[in-house]
Amino acid sequence: MTTAIADEIKVQAEEDEVAELERRRFTASEYLKMAELGILSPDEKLELIDGQIFKKMSPIGTPHIWCVNRLNRLFSAKLFDKAFVSPQNPISLDDYNDPEPDIVLLPLKQTQERPSAKDALLVVEVSDKTVRIDRNIKAPLYARFGVMEVWLVDLNAKRIEAHREPKDGVYRQTLIFDETQNIAPMNFPDIAFSVAEILGTKPLSNNA
Repeated sequence: MTTAIADEIKVQAEEDEVAELERRRFTASEYLKMAELGILSPDEKLELIDGQIFKKMSPIGTPHIWCVNRLNRLFSAKLFDKAFVSPQNPISLDDYNDPEPDIVLLPLKQTQERPSAKDALLVVEVSDKTVRIDRNIKAPLYARFGVMEVWLVDLNAKRIEAHREPKDGVYRQTLIFDETQNIAPMNFPDIAFSVAEILGTKPLSNNA
Protein backbone atom coordinates (compact mmCIF):
# COMPACT_ATOMS: atom_id res chain seq x y z
CA MET A 1 0.00 0.00 0.00
CA THR A 2 1.43 3.38 -0.97
CA THR A 3 1.75 6.24 1.50
CA ALA A 4 -0.76 8.32 -0.47
CA ILE A 5 -3.41 5.59 -0.34
CA ALA A 6 -2.78 5.01 3.36
CA ASP A 7 -3.16 8.74 4.05
CA GLU A 8 -6.39 8.84 2.06
CA ILE A 9 -7.83 5.90 4.00
CA LYS A 10 -6.83 7.59 7.29
CA VAL A 11 -8.55 10.85 6.31
CA GLN A 12 -11.73 9.00 5.25
CA ALA A 13 -11.76 7.09 8.53
CA GLU A 14 -11.46 10.34 10.49
CA GLU A 15 -14.29 11.89 8.47
CA ASP A 16 -16.50 8.85 9.08
CA GLU A 17 -15.78 9.07 12.80
CA VAL A 18 -16.70 12.75 12.93
CA ALA A 19 -19.88 12.06 10.95
CA GLU A 20 -20.94 9.52 13.56
CA LEU A 21 -20.59 12.02 16.40
CA GLU A 22 -23.92 13.18 17.75
CA ARG A 23 -24.22 16.93 18.09
CA ARG A 24 -25.37 18.24 21.43
CA ARG A 25 -28.35 20.54 20.85
CA PHE A 26 -29.12 23.35 23.27
CA THR A 27 -32.65 24.15 24.36
CA ALA A 28 -33.96 27.70 24.38
CA SER A 29 -33.97 27.75 28.20
CA GLU A 30 -30.31 26.63 28.28
CA TYR A 31 -29.46 29.24 25.68
CA LEU A 32 -31.12 32.00 27.73
CA LYS A 33 -29.45 30.75 30.93
CA MET A 34 -26.03 30.96 29.29
CA ALA A 35 -26.77 34.57 28.40
CA GLU A 36 -27.91 35.32 31.97
CA LEU A 37 -24.73 33.80 33.41
CA GLY A 38 -22.51 35.79 31.04
CA ILE A 39 -21.28 32.73 29.16
CA LEU A 40 -22.67 34.38 26.04
CA SER A 41 -21.77 38.04 25.80
CA PRO A 42 -24.66 40.51 25.44
CA ASP A 43 -22.62 42.21 22.70
CA GLU A 44 -22.68 39.07 20.56
CA LYS A 45 -25.36 38.88 17.89
CA LEU A 46 -26.55 35.29 18.30
CA GLU A 47 -29.49 33.12 17.24
CA LEU A 48 -30.59 29.64 18.27
CA ILE A 49 -31.56 27.57 15.22
CA ASP A 50 -32.29 23.85 15.49
CA GLY A 51 -30.49 23.74 18.84
CA GLN A 52 -27.28 25.28 17.49
CA ILE A 53 -26.00 28.72 18.38
CA PHE A 54 -25.15 30.79 15.34
CA LYS A 55 -23.36 34.12 15.25
CA LYS A 56 -25.15 36.61 13.05
CA MET A 57 -23.20 38.34 10.29
CA SER A 58 -21.02 40.99 11.90
CA PRO A 59 -20.58 43.88 11.62
CA ILE A 60 -24.01 44.89 10.34
CA GLY A 61 -23.64 47.00 7.22
CA THR A 62 -24.85 50.59 6.99
CA PRO A 63 -27.51 49.85 4.31
CA HIS A 64 -28.91 47.11 6.57
CA ILE A 65 -29.07 49.46 9.56
CA TRP A 66 -30.92 52.16 7.68
CA CYS A 67 -33.35 49.71 6.07
CA VAL A 68 -34.34 48.41 9.51
CA ASN A 69 -34.71 52.02 10.68
CA ARG A 70 -36.96 52.84 7.73
CA LEU A 71 -39.12 49.74 8.30
CA ASN A 72 -39.45 50.63 11.96
CA ARG A 73 -40.47 54.19 11.09
CA LEU A 74 -42.94 53.17 8.35
CA PHE A 75 -44.59 50.39 10.36
CA SER A 76 -44.81 52.53 13.50
CA ALA A 77 -46.41 55.40 11.57
CA LYS A 78 -49.05 53.34 9.75
CA LEU A 79 -49.70 50.52 12.21
CA PHE A 80 -49.37 52.32 15.55
CA ASP A 81 -52.94 51.42 16.56
CA LYS A 82 -52.88 47.93 15.05
CA ALA A 83 -49.62 46.17 15.98
CA PHE A 84 -46.47 46.34 18.04
CA VAL A 85 -43.32 46.80 15.97
CA SER A 86 -40.58 44.63 17.46
CA PRO A 87 -37.15 45.36 15.89
CA GLN A 88 -34.35 42.79 16.19
CA ASN A 89 -35.93 40.87 19.04
CA PRO A 90 -36.27 37.07 19.23
CA ILE A 91 -39.35 34.95 18.71
CA SER A 92 -39.63 31.51 20.29
CA LEU A 93 -40.59 28.85 17.77
CA ASP A 94 -40.01 25.80 19.99
CA ASP A 95 -37.52 24.46 22.54
CA TYR A 96 -34.67 24.52 20.01
CA ASN A 97 -35.38 27.60 17.90
CA ASP A 98 -35.12 31.21 19.04
CA PRO A 99 -34.31 33.25 15.91
CA GLU A 100 -33.98 37.03 15.91
CA PRO A 101 -35.64 38.60 12.86
CA ASP A 102 -35.00 42.21 11.89
CA ILE A 103 -38.67 43.14 12.39
CA VAL A 104 -41.69 41.31 13.78
CA LEU A 105 -45.21 42.71 13.87
CA LEU A 106 -47.05 41.51 16.98
CA PRO A 107 -50.66 41.84 18.16
CA LEU A 108 -51.55 44.72 20.44
CA LYS A 109 -51.70 42.73 23.65
CA GLN A 110 -49.69 42.96 26.83
CA THR A 111 -48.14 39.69 27.97
CA GLN A 112 -45.15 38.47 29.96
CA GLU A 113 -44.48 35.58 27.58
CA ARG A 114 -41.90 35.60 24.82
CA PRO A 115 -43.46 36.15 21.37
CA SER A 116 -44.01 32.92 19.45
CA ALA A 117 -44.77 31.89 15.87
CA LYS A 118 -48.52 32.18 16.45
CA ASP A 119 -48.04 35.79 17.58
CA ALA A 120 -46.09 36.86 14.50
CA LEU A 121 -48.36 38.83 12.17
CA LEU A 122 -45.37 39.44 9.90
CA VAL A 123 -41.66 38.61 10.04
CA VAL A 124 -39.17 40.71 8.07
CA GLU A 125 -35.56 39.78 7.32
CA VAL A 126 -33.33 42.43 5.74
CA SER A 127 -30.74 40.79 3.53
CA ASP A 128 -27.53 42.10 2.06
CA LYS A 129 -24.79 39.67 3.07
CA THR A 130 -27.28 37.06 4.33
CA VAL A 131 -29.59 36.50 1.35
CA ARG A 132 -28.90 32.77 1.00
CA ILE A 133 -29.15 32.14 4.74
CA ASP A 134 -32.40 34.07 5.04
CA ARG A 135 -33.94 32.44 1.96
CA ASN A 136 -32.70 28.86 2.38
CA ILE A 137 -32.50 28.43 6.16
CA LYS A 138 -34.58 31.00 7.99
CA ALA A 139 -37.59 31.23 5.66
CA PRO A 140 -38.11 27.42 5.69
CA LEU A 141 -37.70 27.52 9.47
CA TYR A 142 -40.48 30.09 9.79
CA ALA A 143 -42.64 28.05 7.40
CA ARG A 144 -42.08 24.93 9.47
CA PHE A 145 -43.59 26.62 12.50
CA GLY A 146 -46.46 28.26 10.65
CA VAL A 147 -45.39 31.91 10.54
CA MET A 148 -48.02 33.16 8.12
CA GLU A 149 -45.92 35.70 6.22
CA VAL A 150 -42.23 36.53 5.81
CA TRP A 151 -40.77 39.43 3.86
CA LEU A 152 -37.23 39.07 2.60
CA VAL A 153 -35.93 42.55 1.79
CA ASP A 154 -33.16 41.92 -0.74
CA LEU A 155 -31.02 45.05 -0.74
CA ASN A 156 -28.78 43.73 -3.51
CA ALA A 157 -31.56 42.88 -5.97
CA LYS A 158 -33.63 45.88 -4.80
CA ARG A 159 -36.80 43.92 -4.27
CA ILE A 160 -38.95 42.33 -1.58
CA GLU A 161 -39.93 38.66 -1.60
CA ALA A 162 -43.21 37.98 0.21
CA HIS A 163 -43.42 34.35 1.34
CA ARG A 164 -46.96 33.31 2.26
CA GLU A 165 -49.23 30.33 2.95
CA PRO A 166 -47.00 27.98 4.97
CA LYS A 167 -47.74 24.28 4.57
CA ASP A 168 -45.61 21.21 5.30
CA GLY A 169 -42.54 23.33 6.02
CA VAL A 170 -42.61 25.42 2.85
CA TYR A 171 -44.31 28.59 1.66
CA ARG A 172 -46.74 27.80 -1.12
CA GLN A 173 -46.74 31.34 -2.45
CA THR A 174 -43.81 33.66 -3.14
CA LEU A 175 -44.48 37.09 -4.62
CA ILE A 176 -41.81 39.49 -5.87
CA PHE A 177 -42.26 43.25 -5.47
CA ASP A 178 -39.88 45.72 -7.13
CA GLU A 179 -39.26 49.40 -6.41
CA THR A 180 -42.13 50.55 -8.61
CA GLN A 181 -44.71 48.69 -6.49
CA ASN A 182 -46.41 48.85 -3.13
CA ILE A 183 -46.67 45.94 -0.72
CA ALA A 184 -49.22 45.25 2.02
CA PRO A 185 -49.08 42.68 4.83
CA MET A 186 -51.67 39.91 4.59
CA ASN A 187 -53.02 40.88 8.01
CA PHE A 188 -53.42 44.52 6.96
CA PRO A 189 -54.30 44.34 3.25
CA ASP A 190 -55.58 47.93 3.14
CA ILE A 191 -52.32 49.41 4.43
CA ALA A 192 -49.68 49.51 1.69
CA PHE A 193 -46.02 50.43 1.86
CA SER A 194 -43.81 51.75 -0.91
CA VAL A 195 -41.08 49.24 -1.75
CA ALA A 196 -38.87 52.14 -2.86
CA GLU A 197 -39.26 53.82 0.54
CA ILE A 198 -38.36 50.59 2.32
CA LEU A 199 -35.29 50.11 0.11
CA GLY A 200 -34.28 53.74 0.47
CA THR A 201 -34.35 54.51 -3.25
CA LYS A 202 -37.12 57.04 -2.60
CA PRO A 203 -37.36 59.51 0.33
CA LEU A 204 -39.84 58.70 3.06
CA SER A 205 -43.19 60.43 2.63
CA ASN A 206 -44.32 63.14 5.04
CA ASN A 207 -46.72 60.67 6.63
CA ALA A 208 -43.92 58.34 7.74
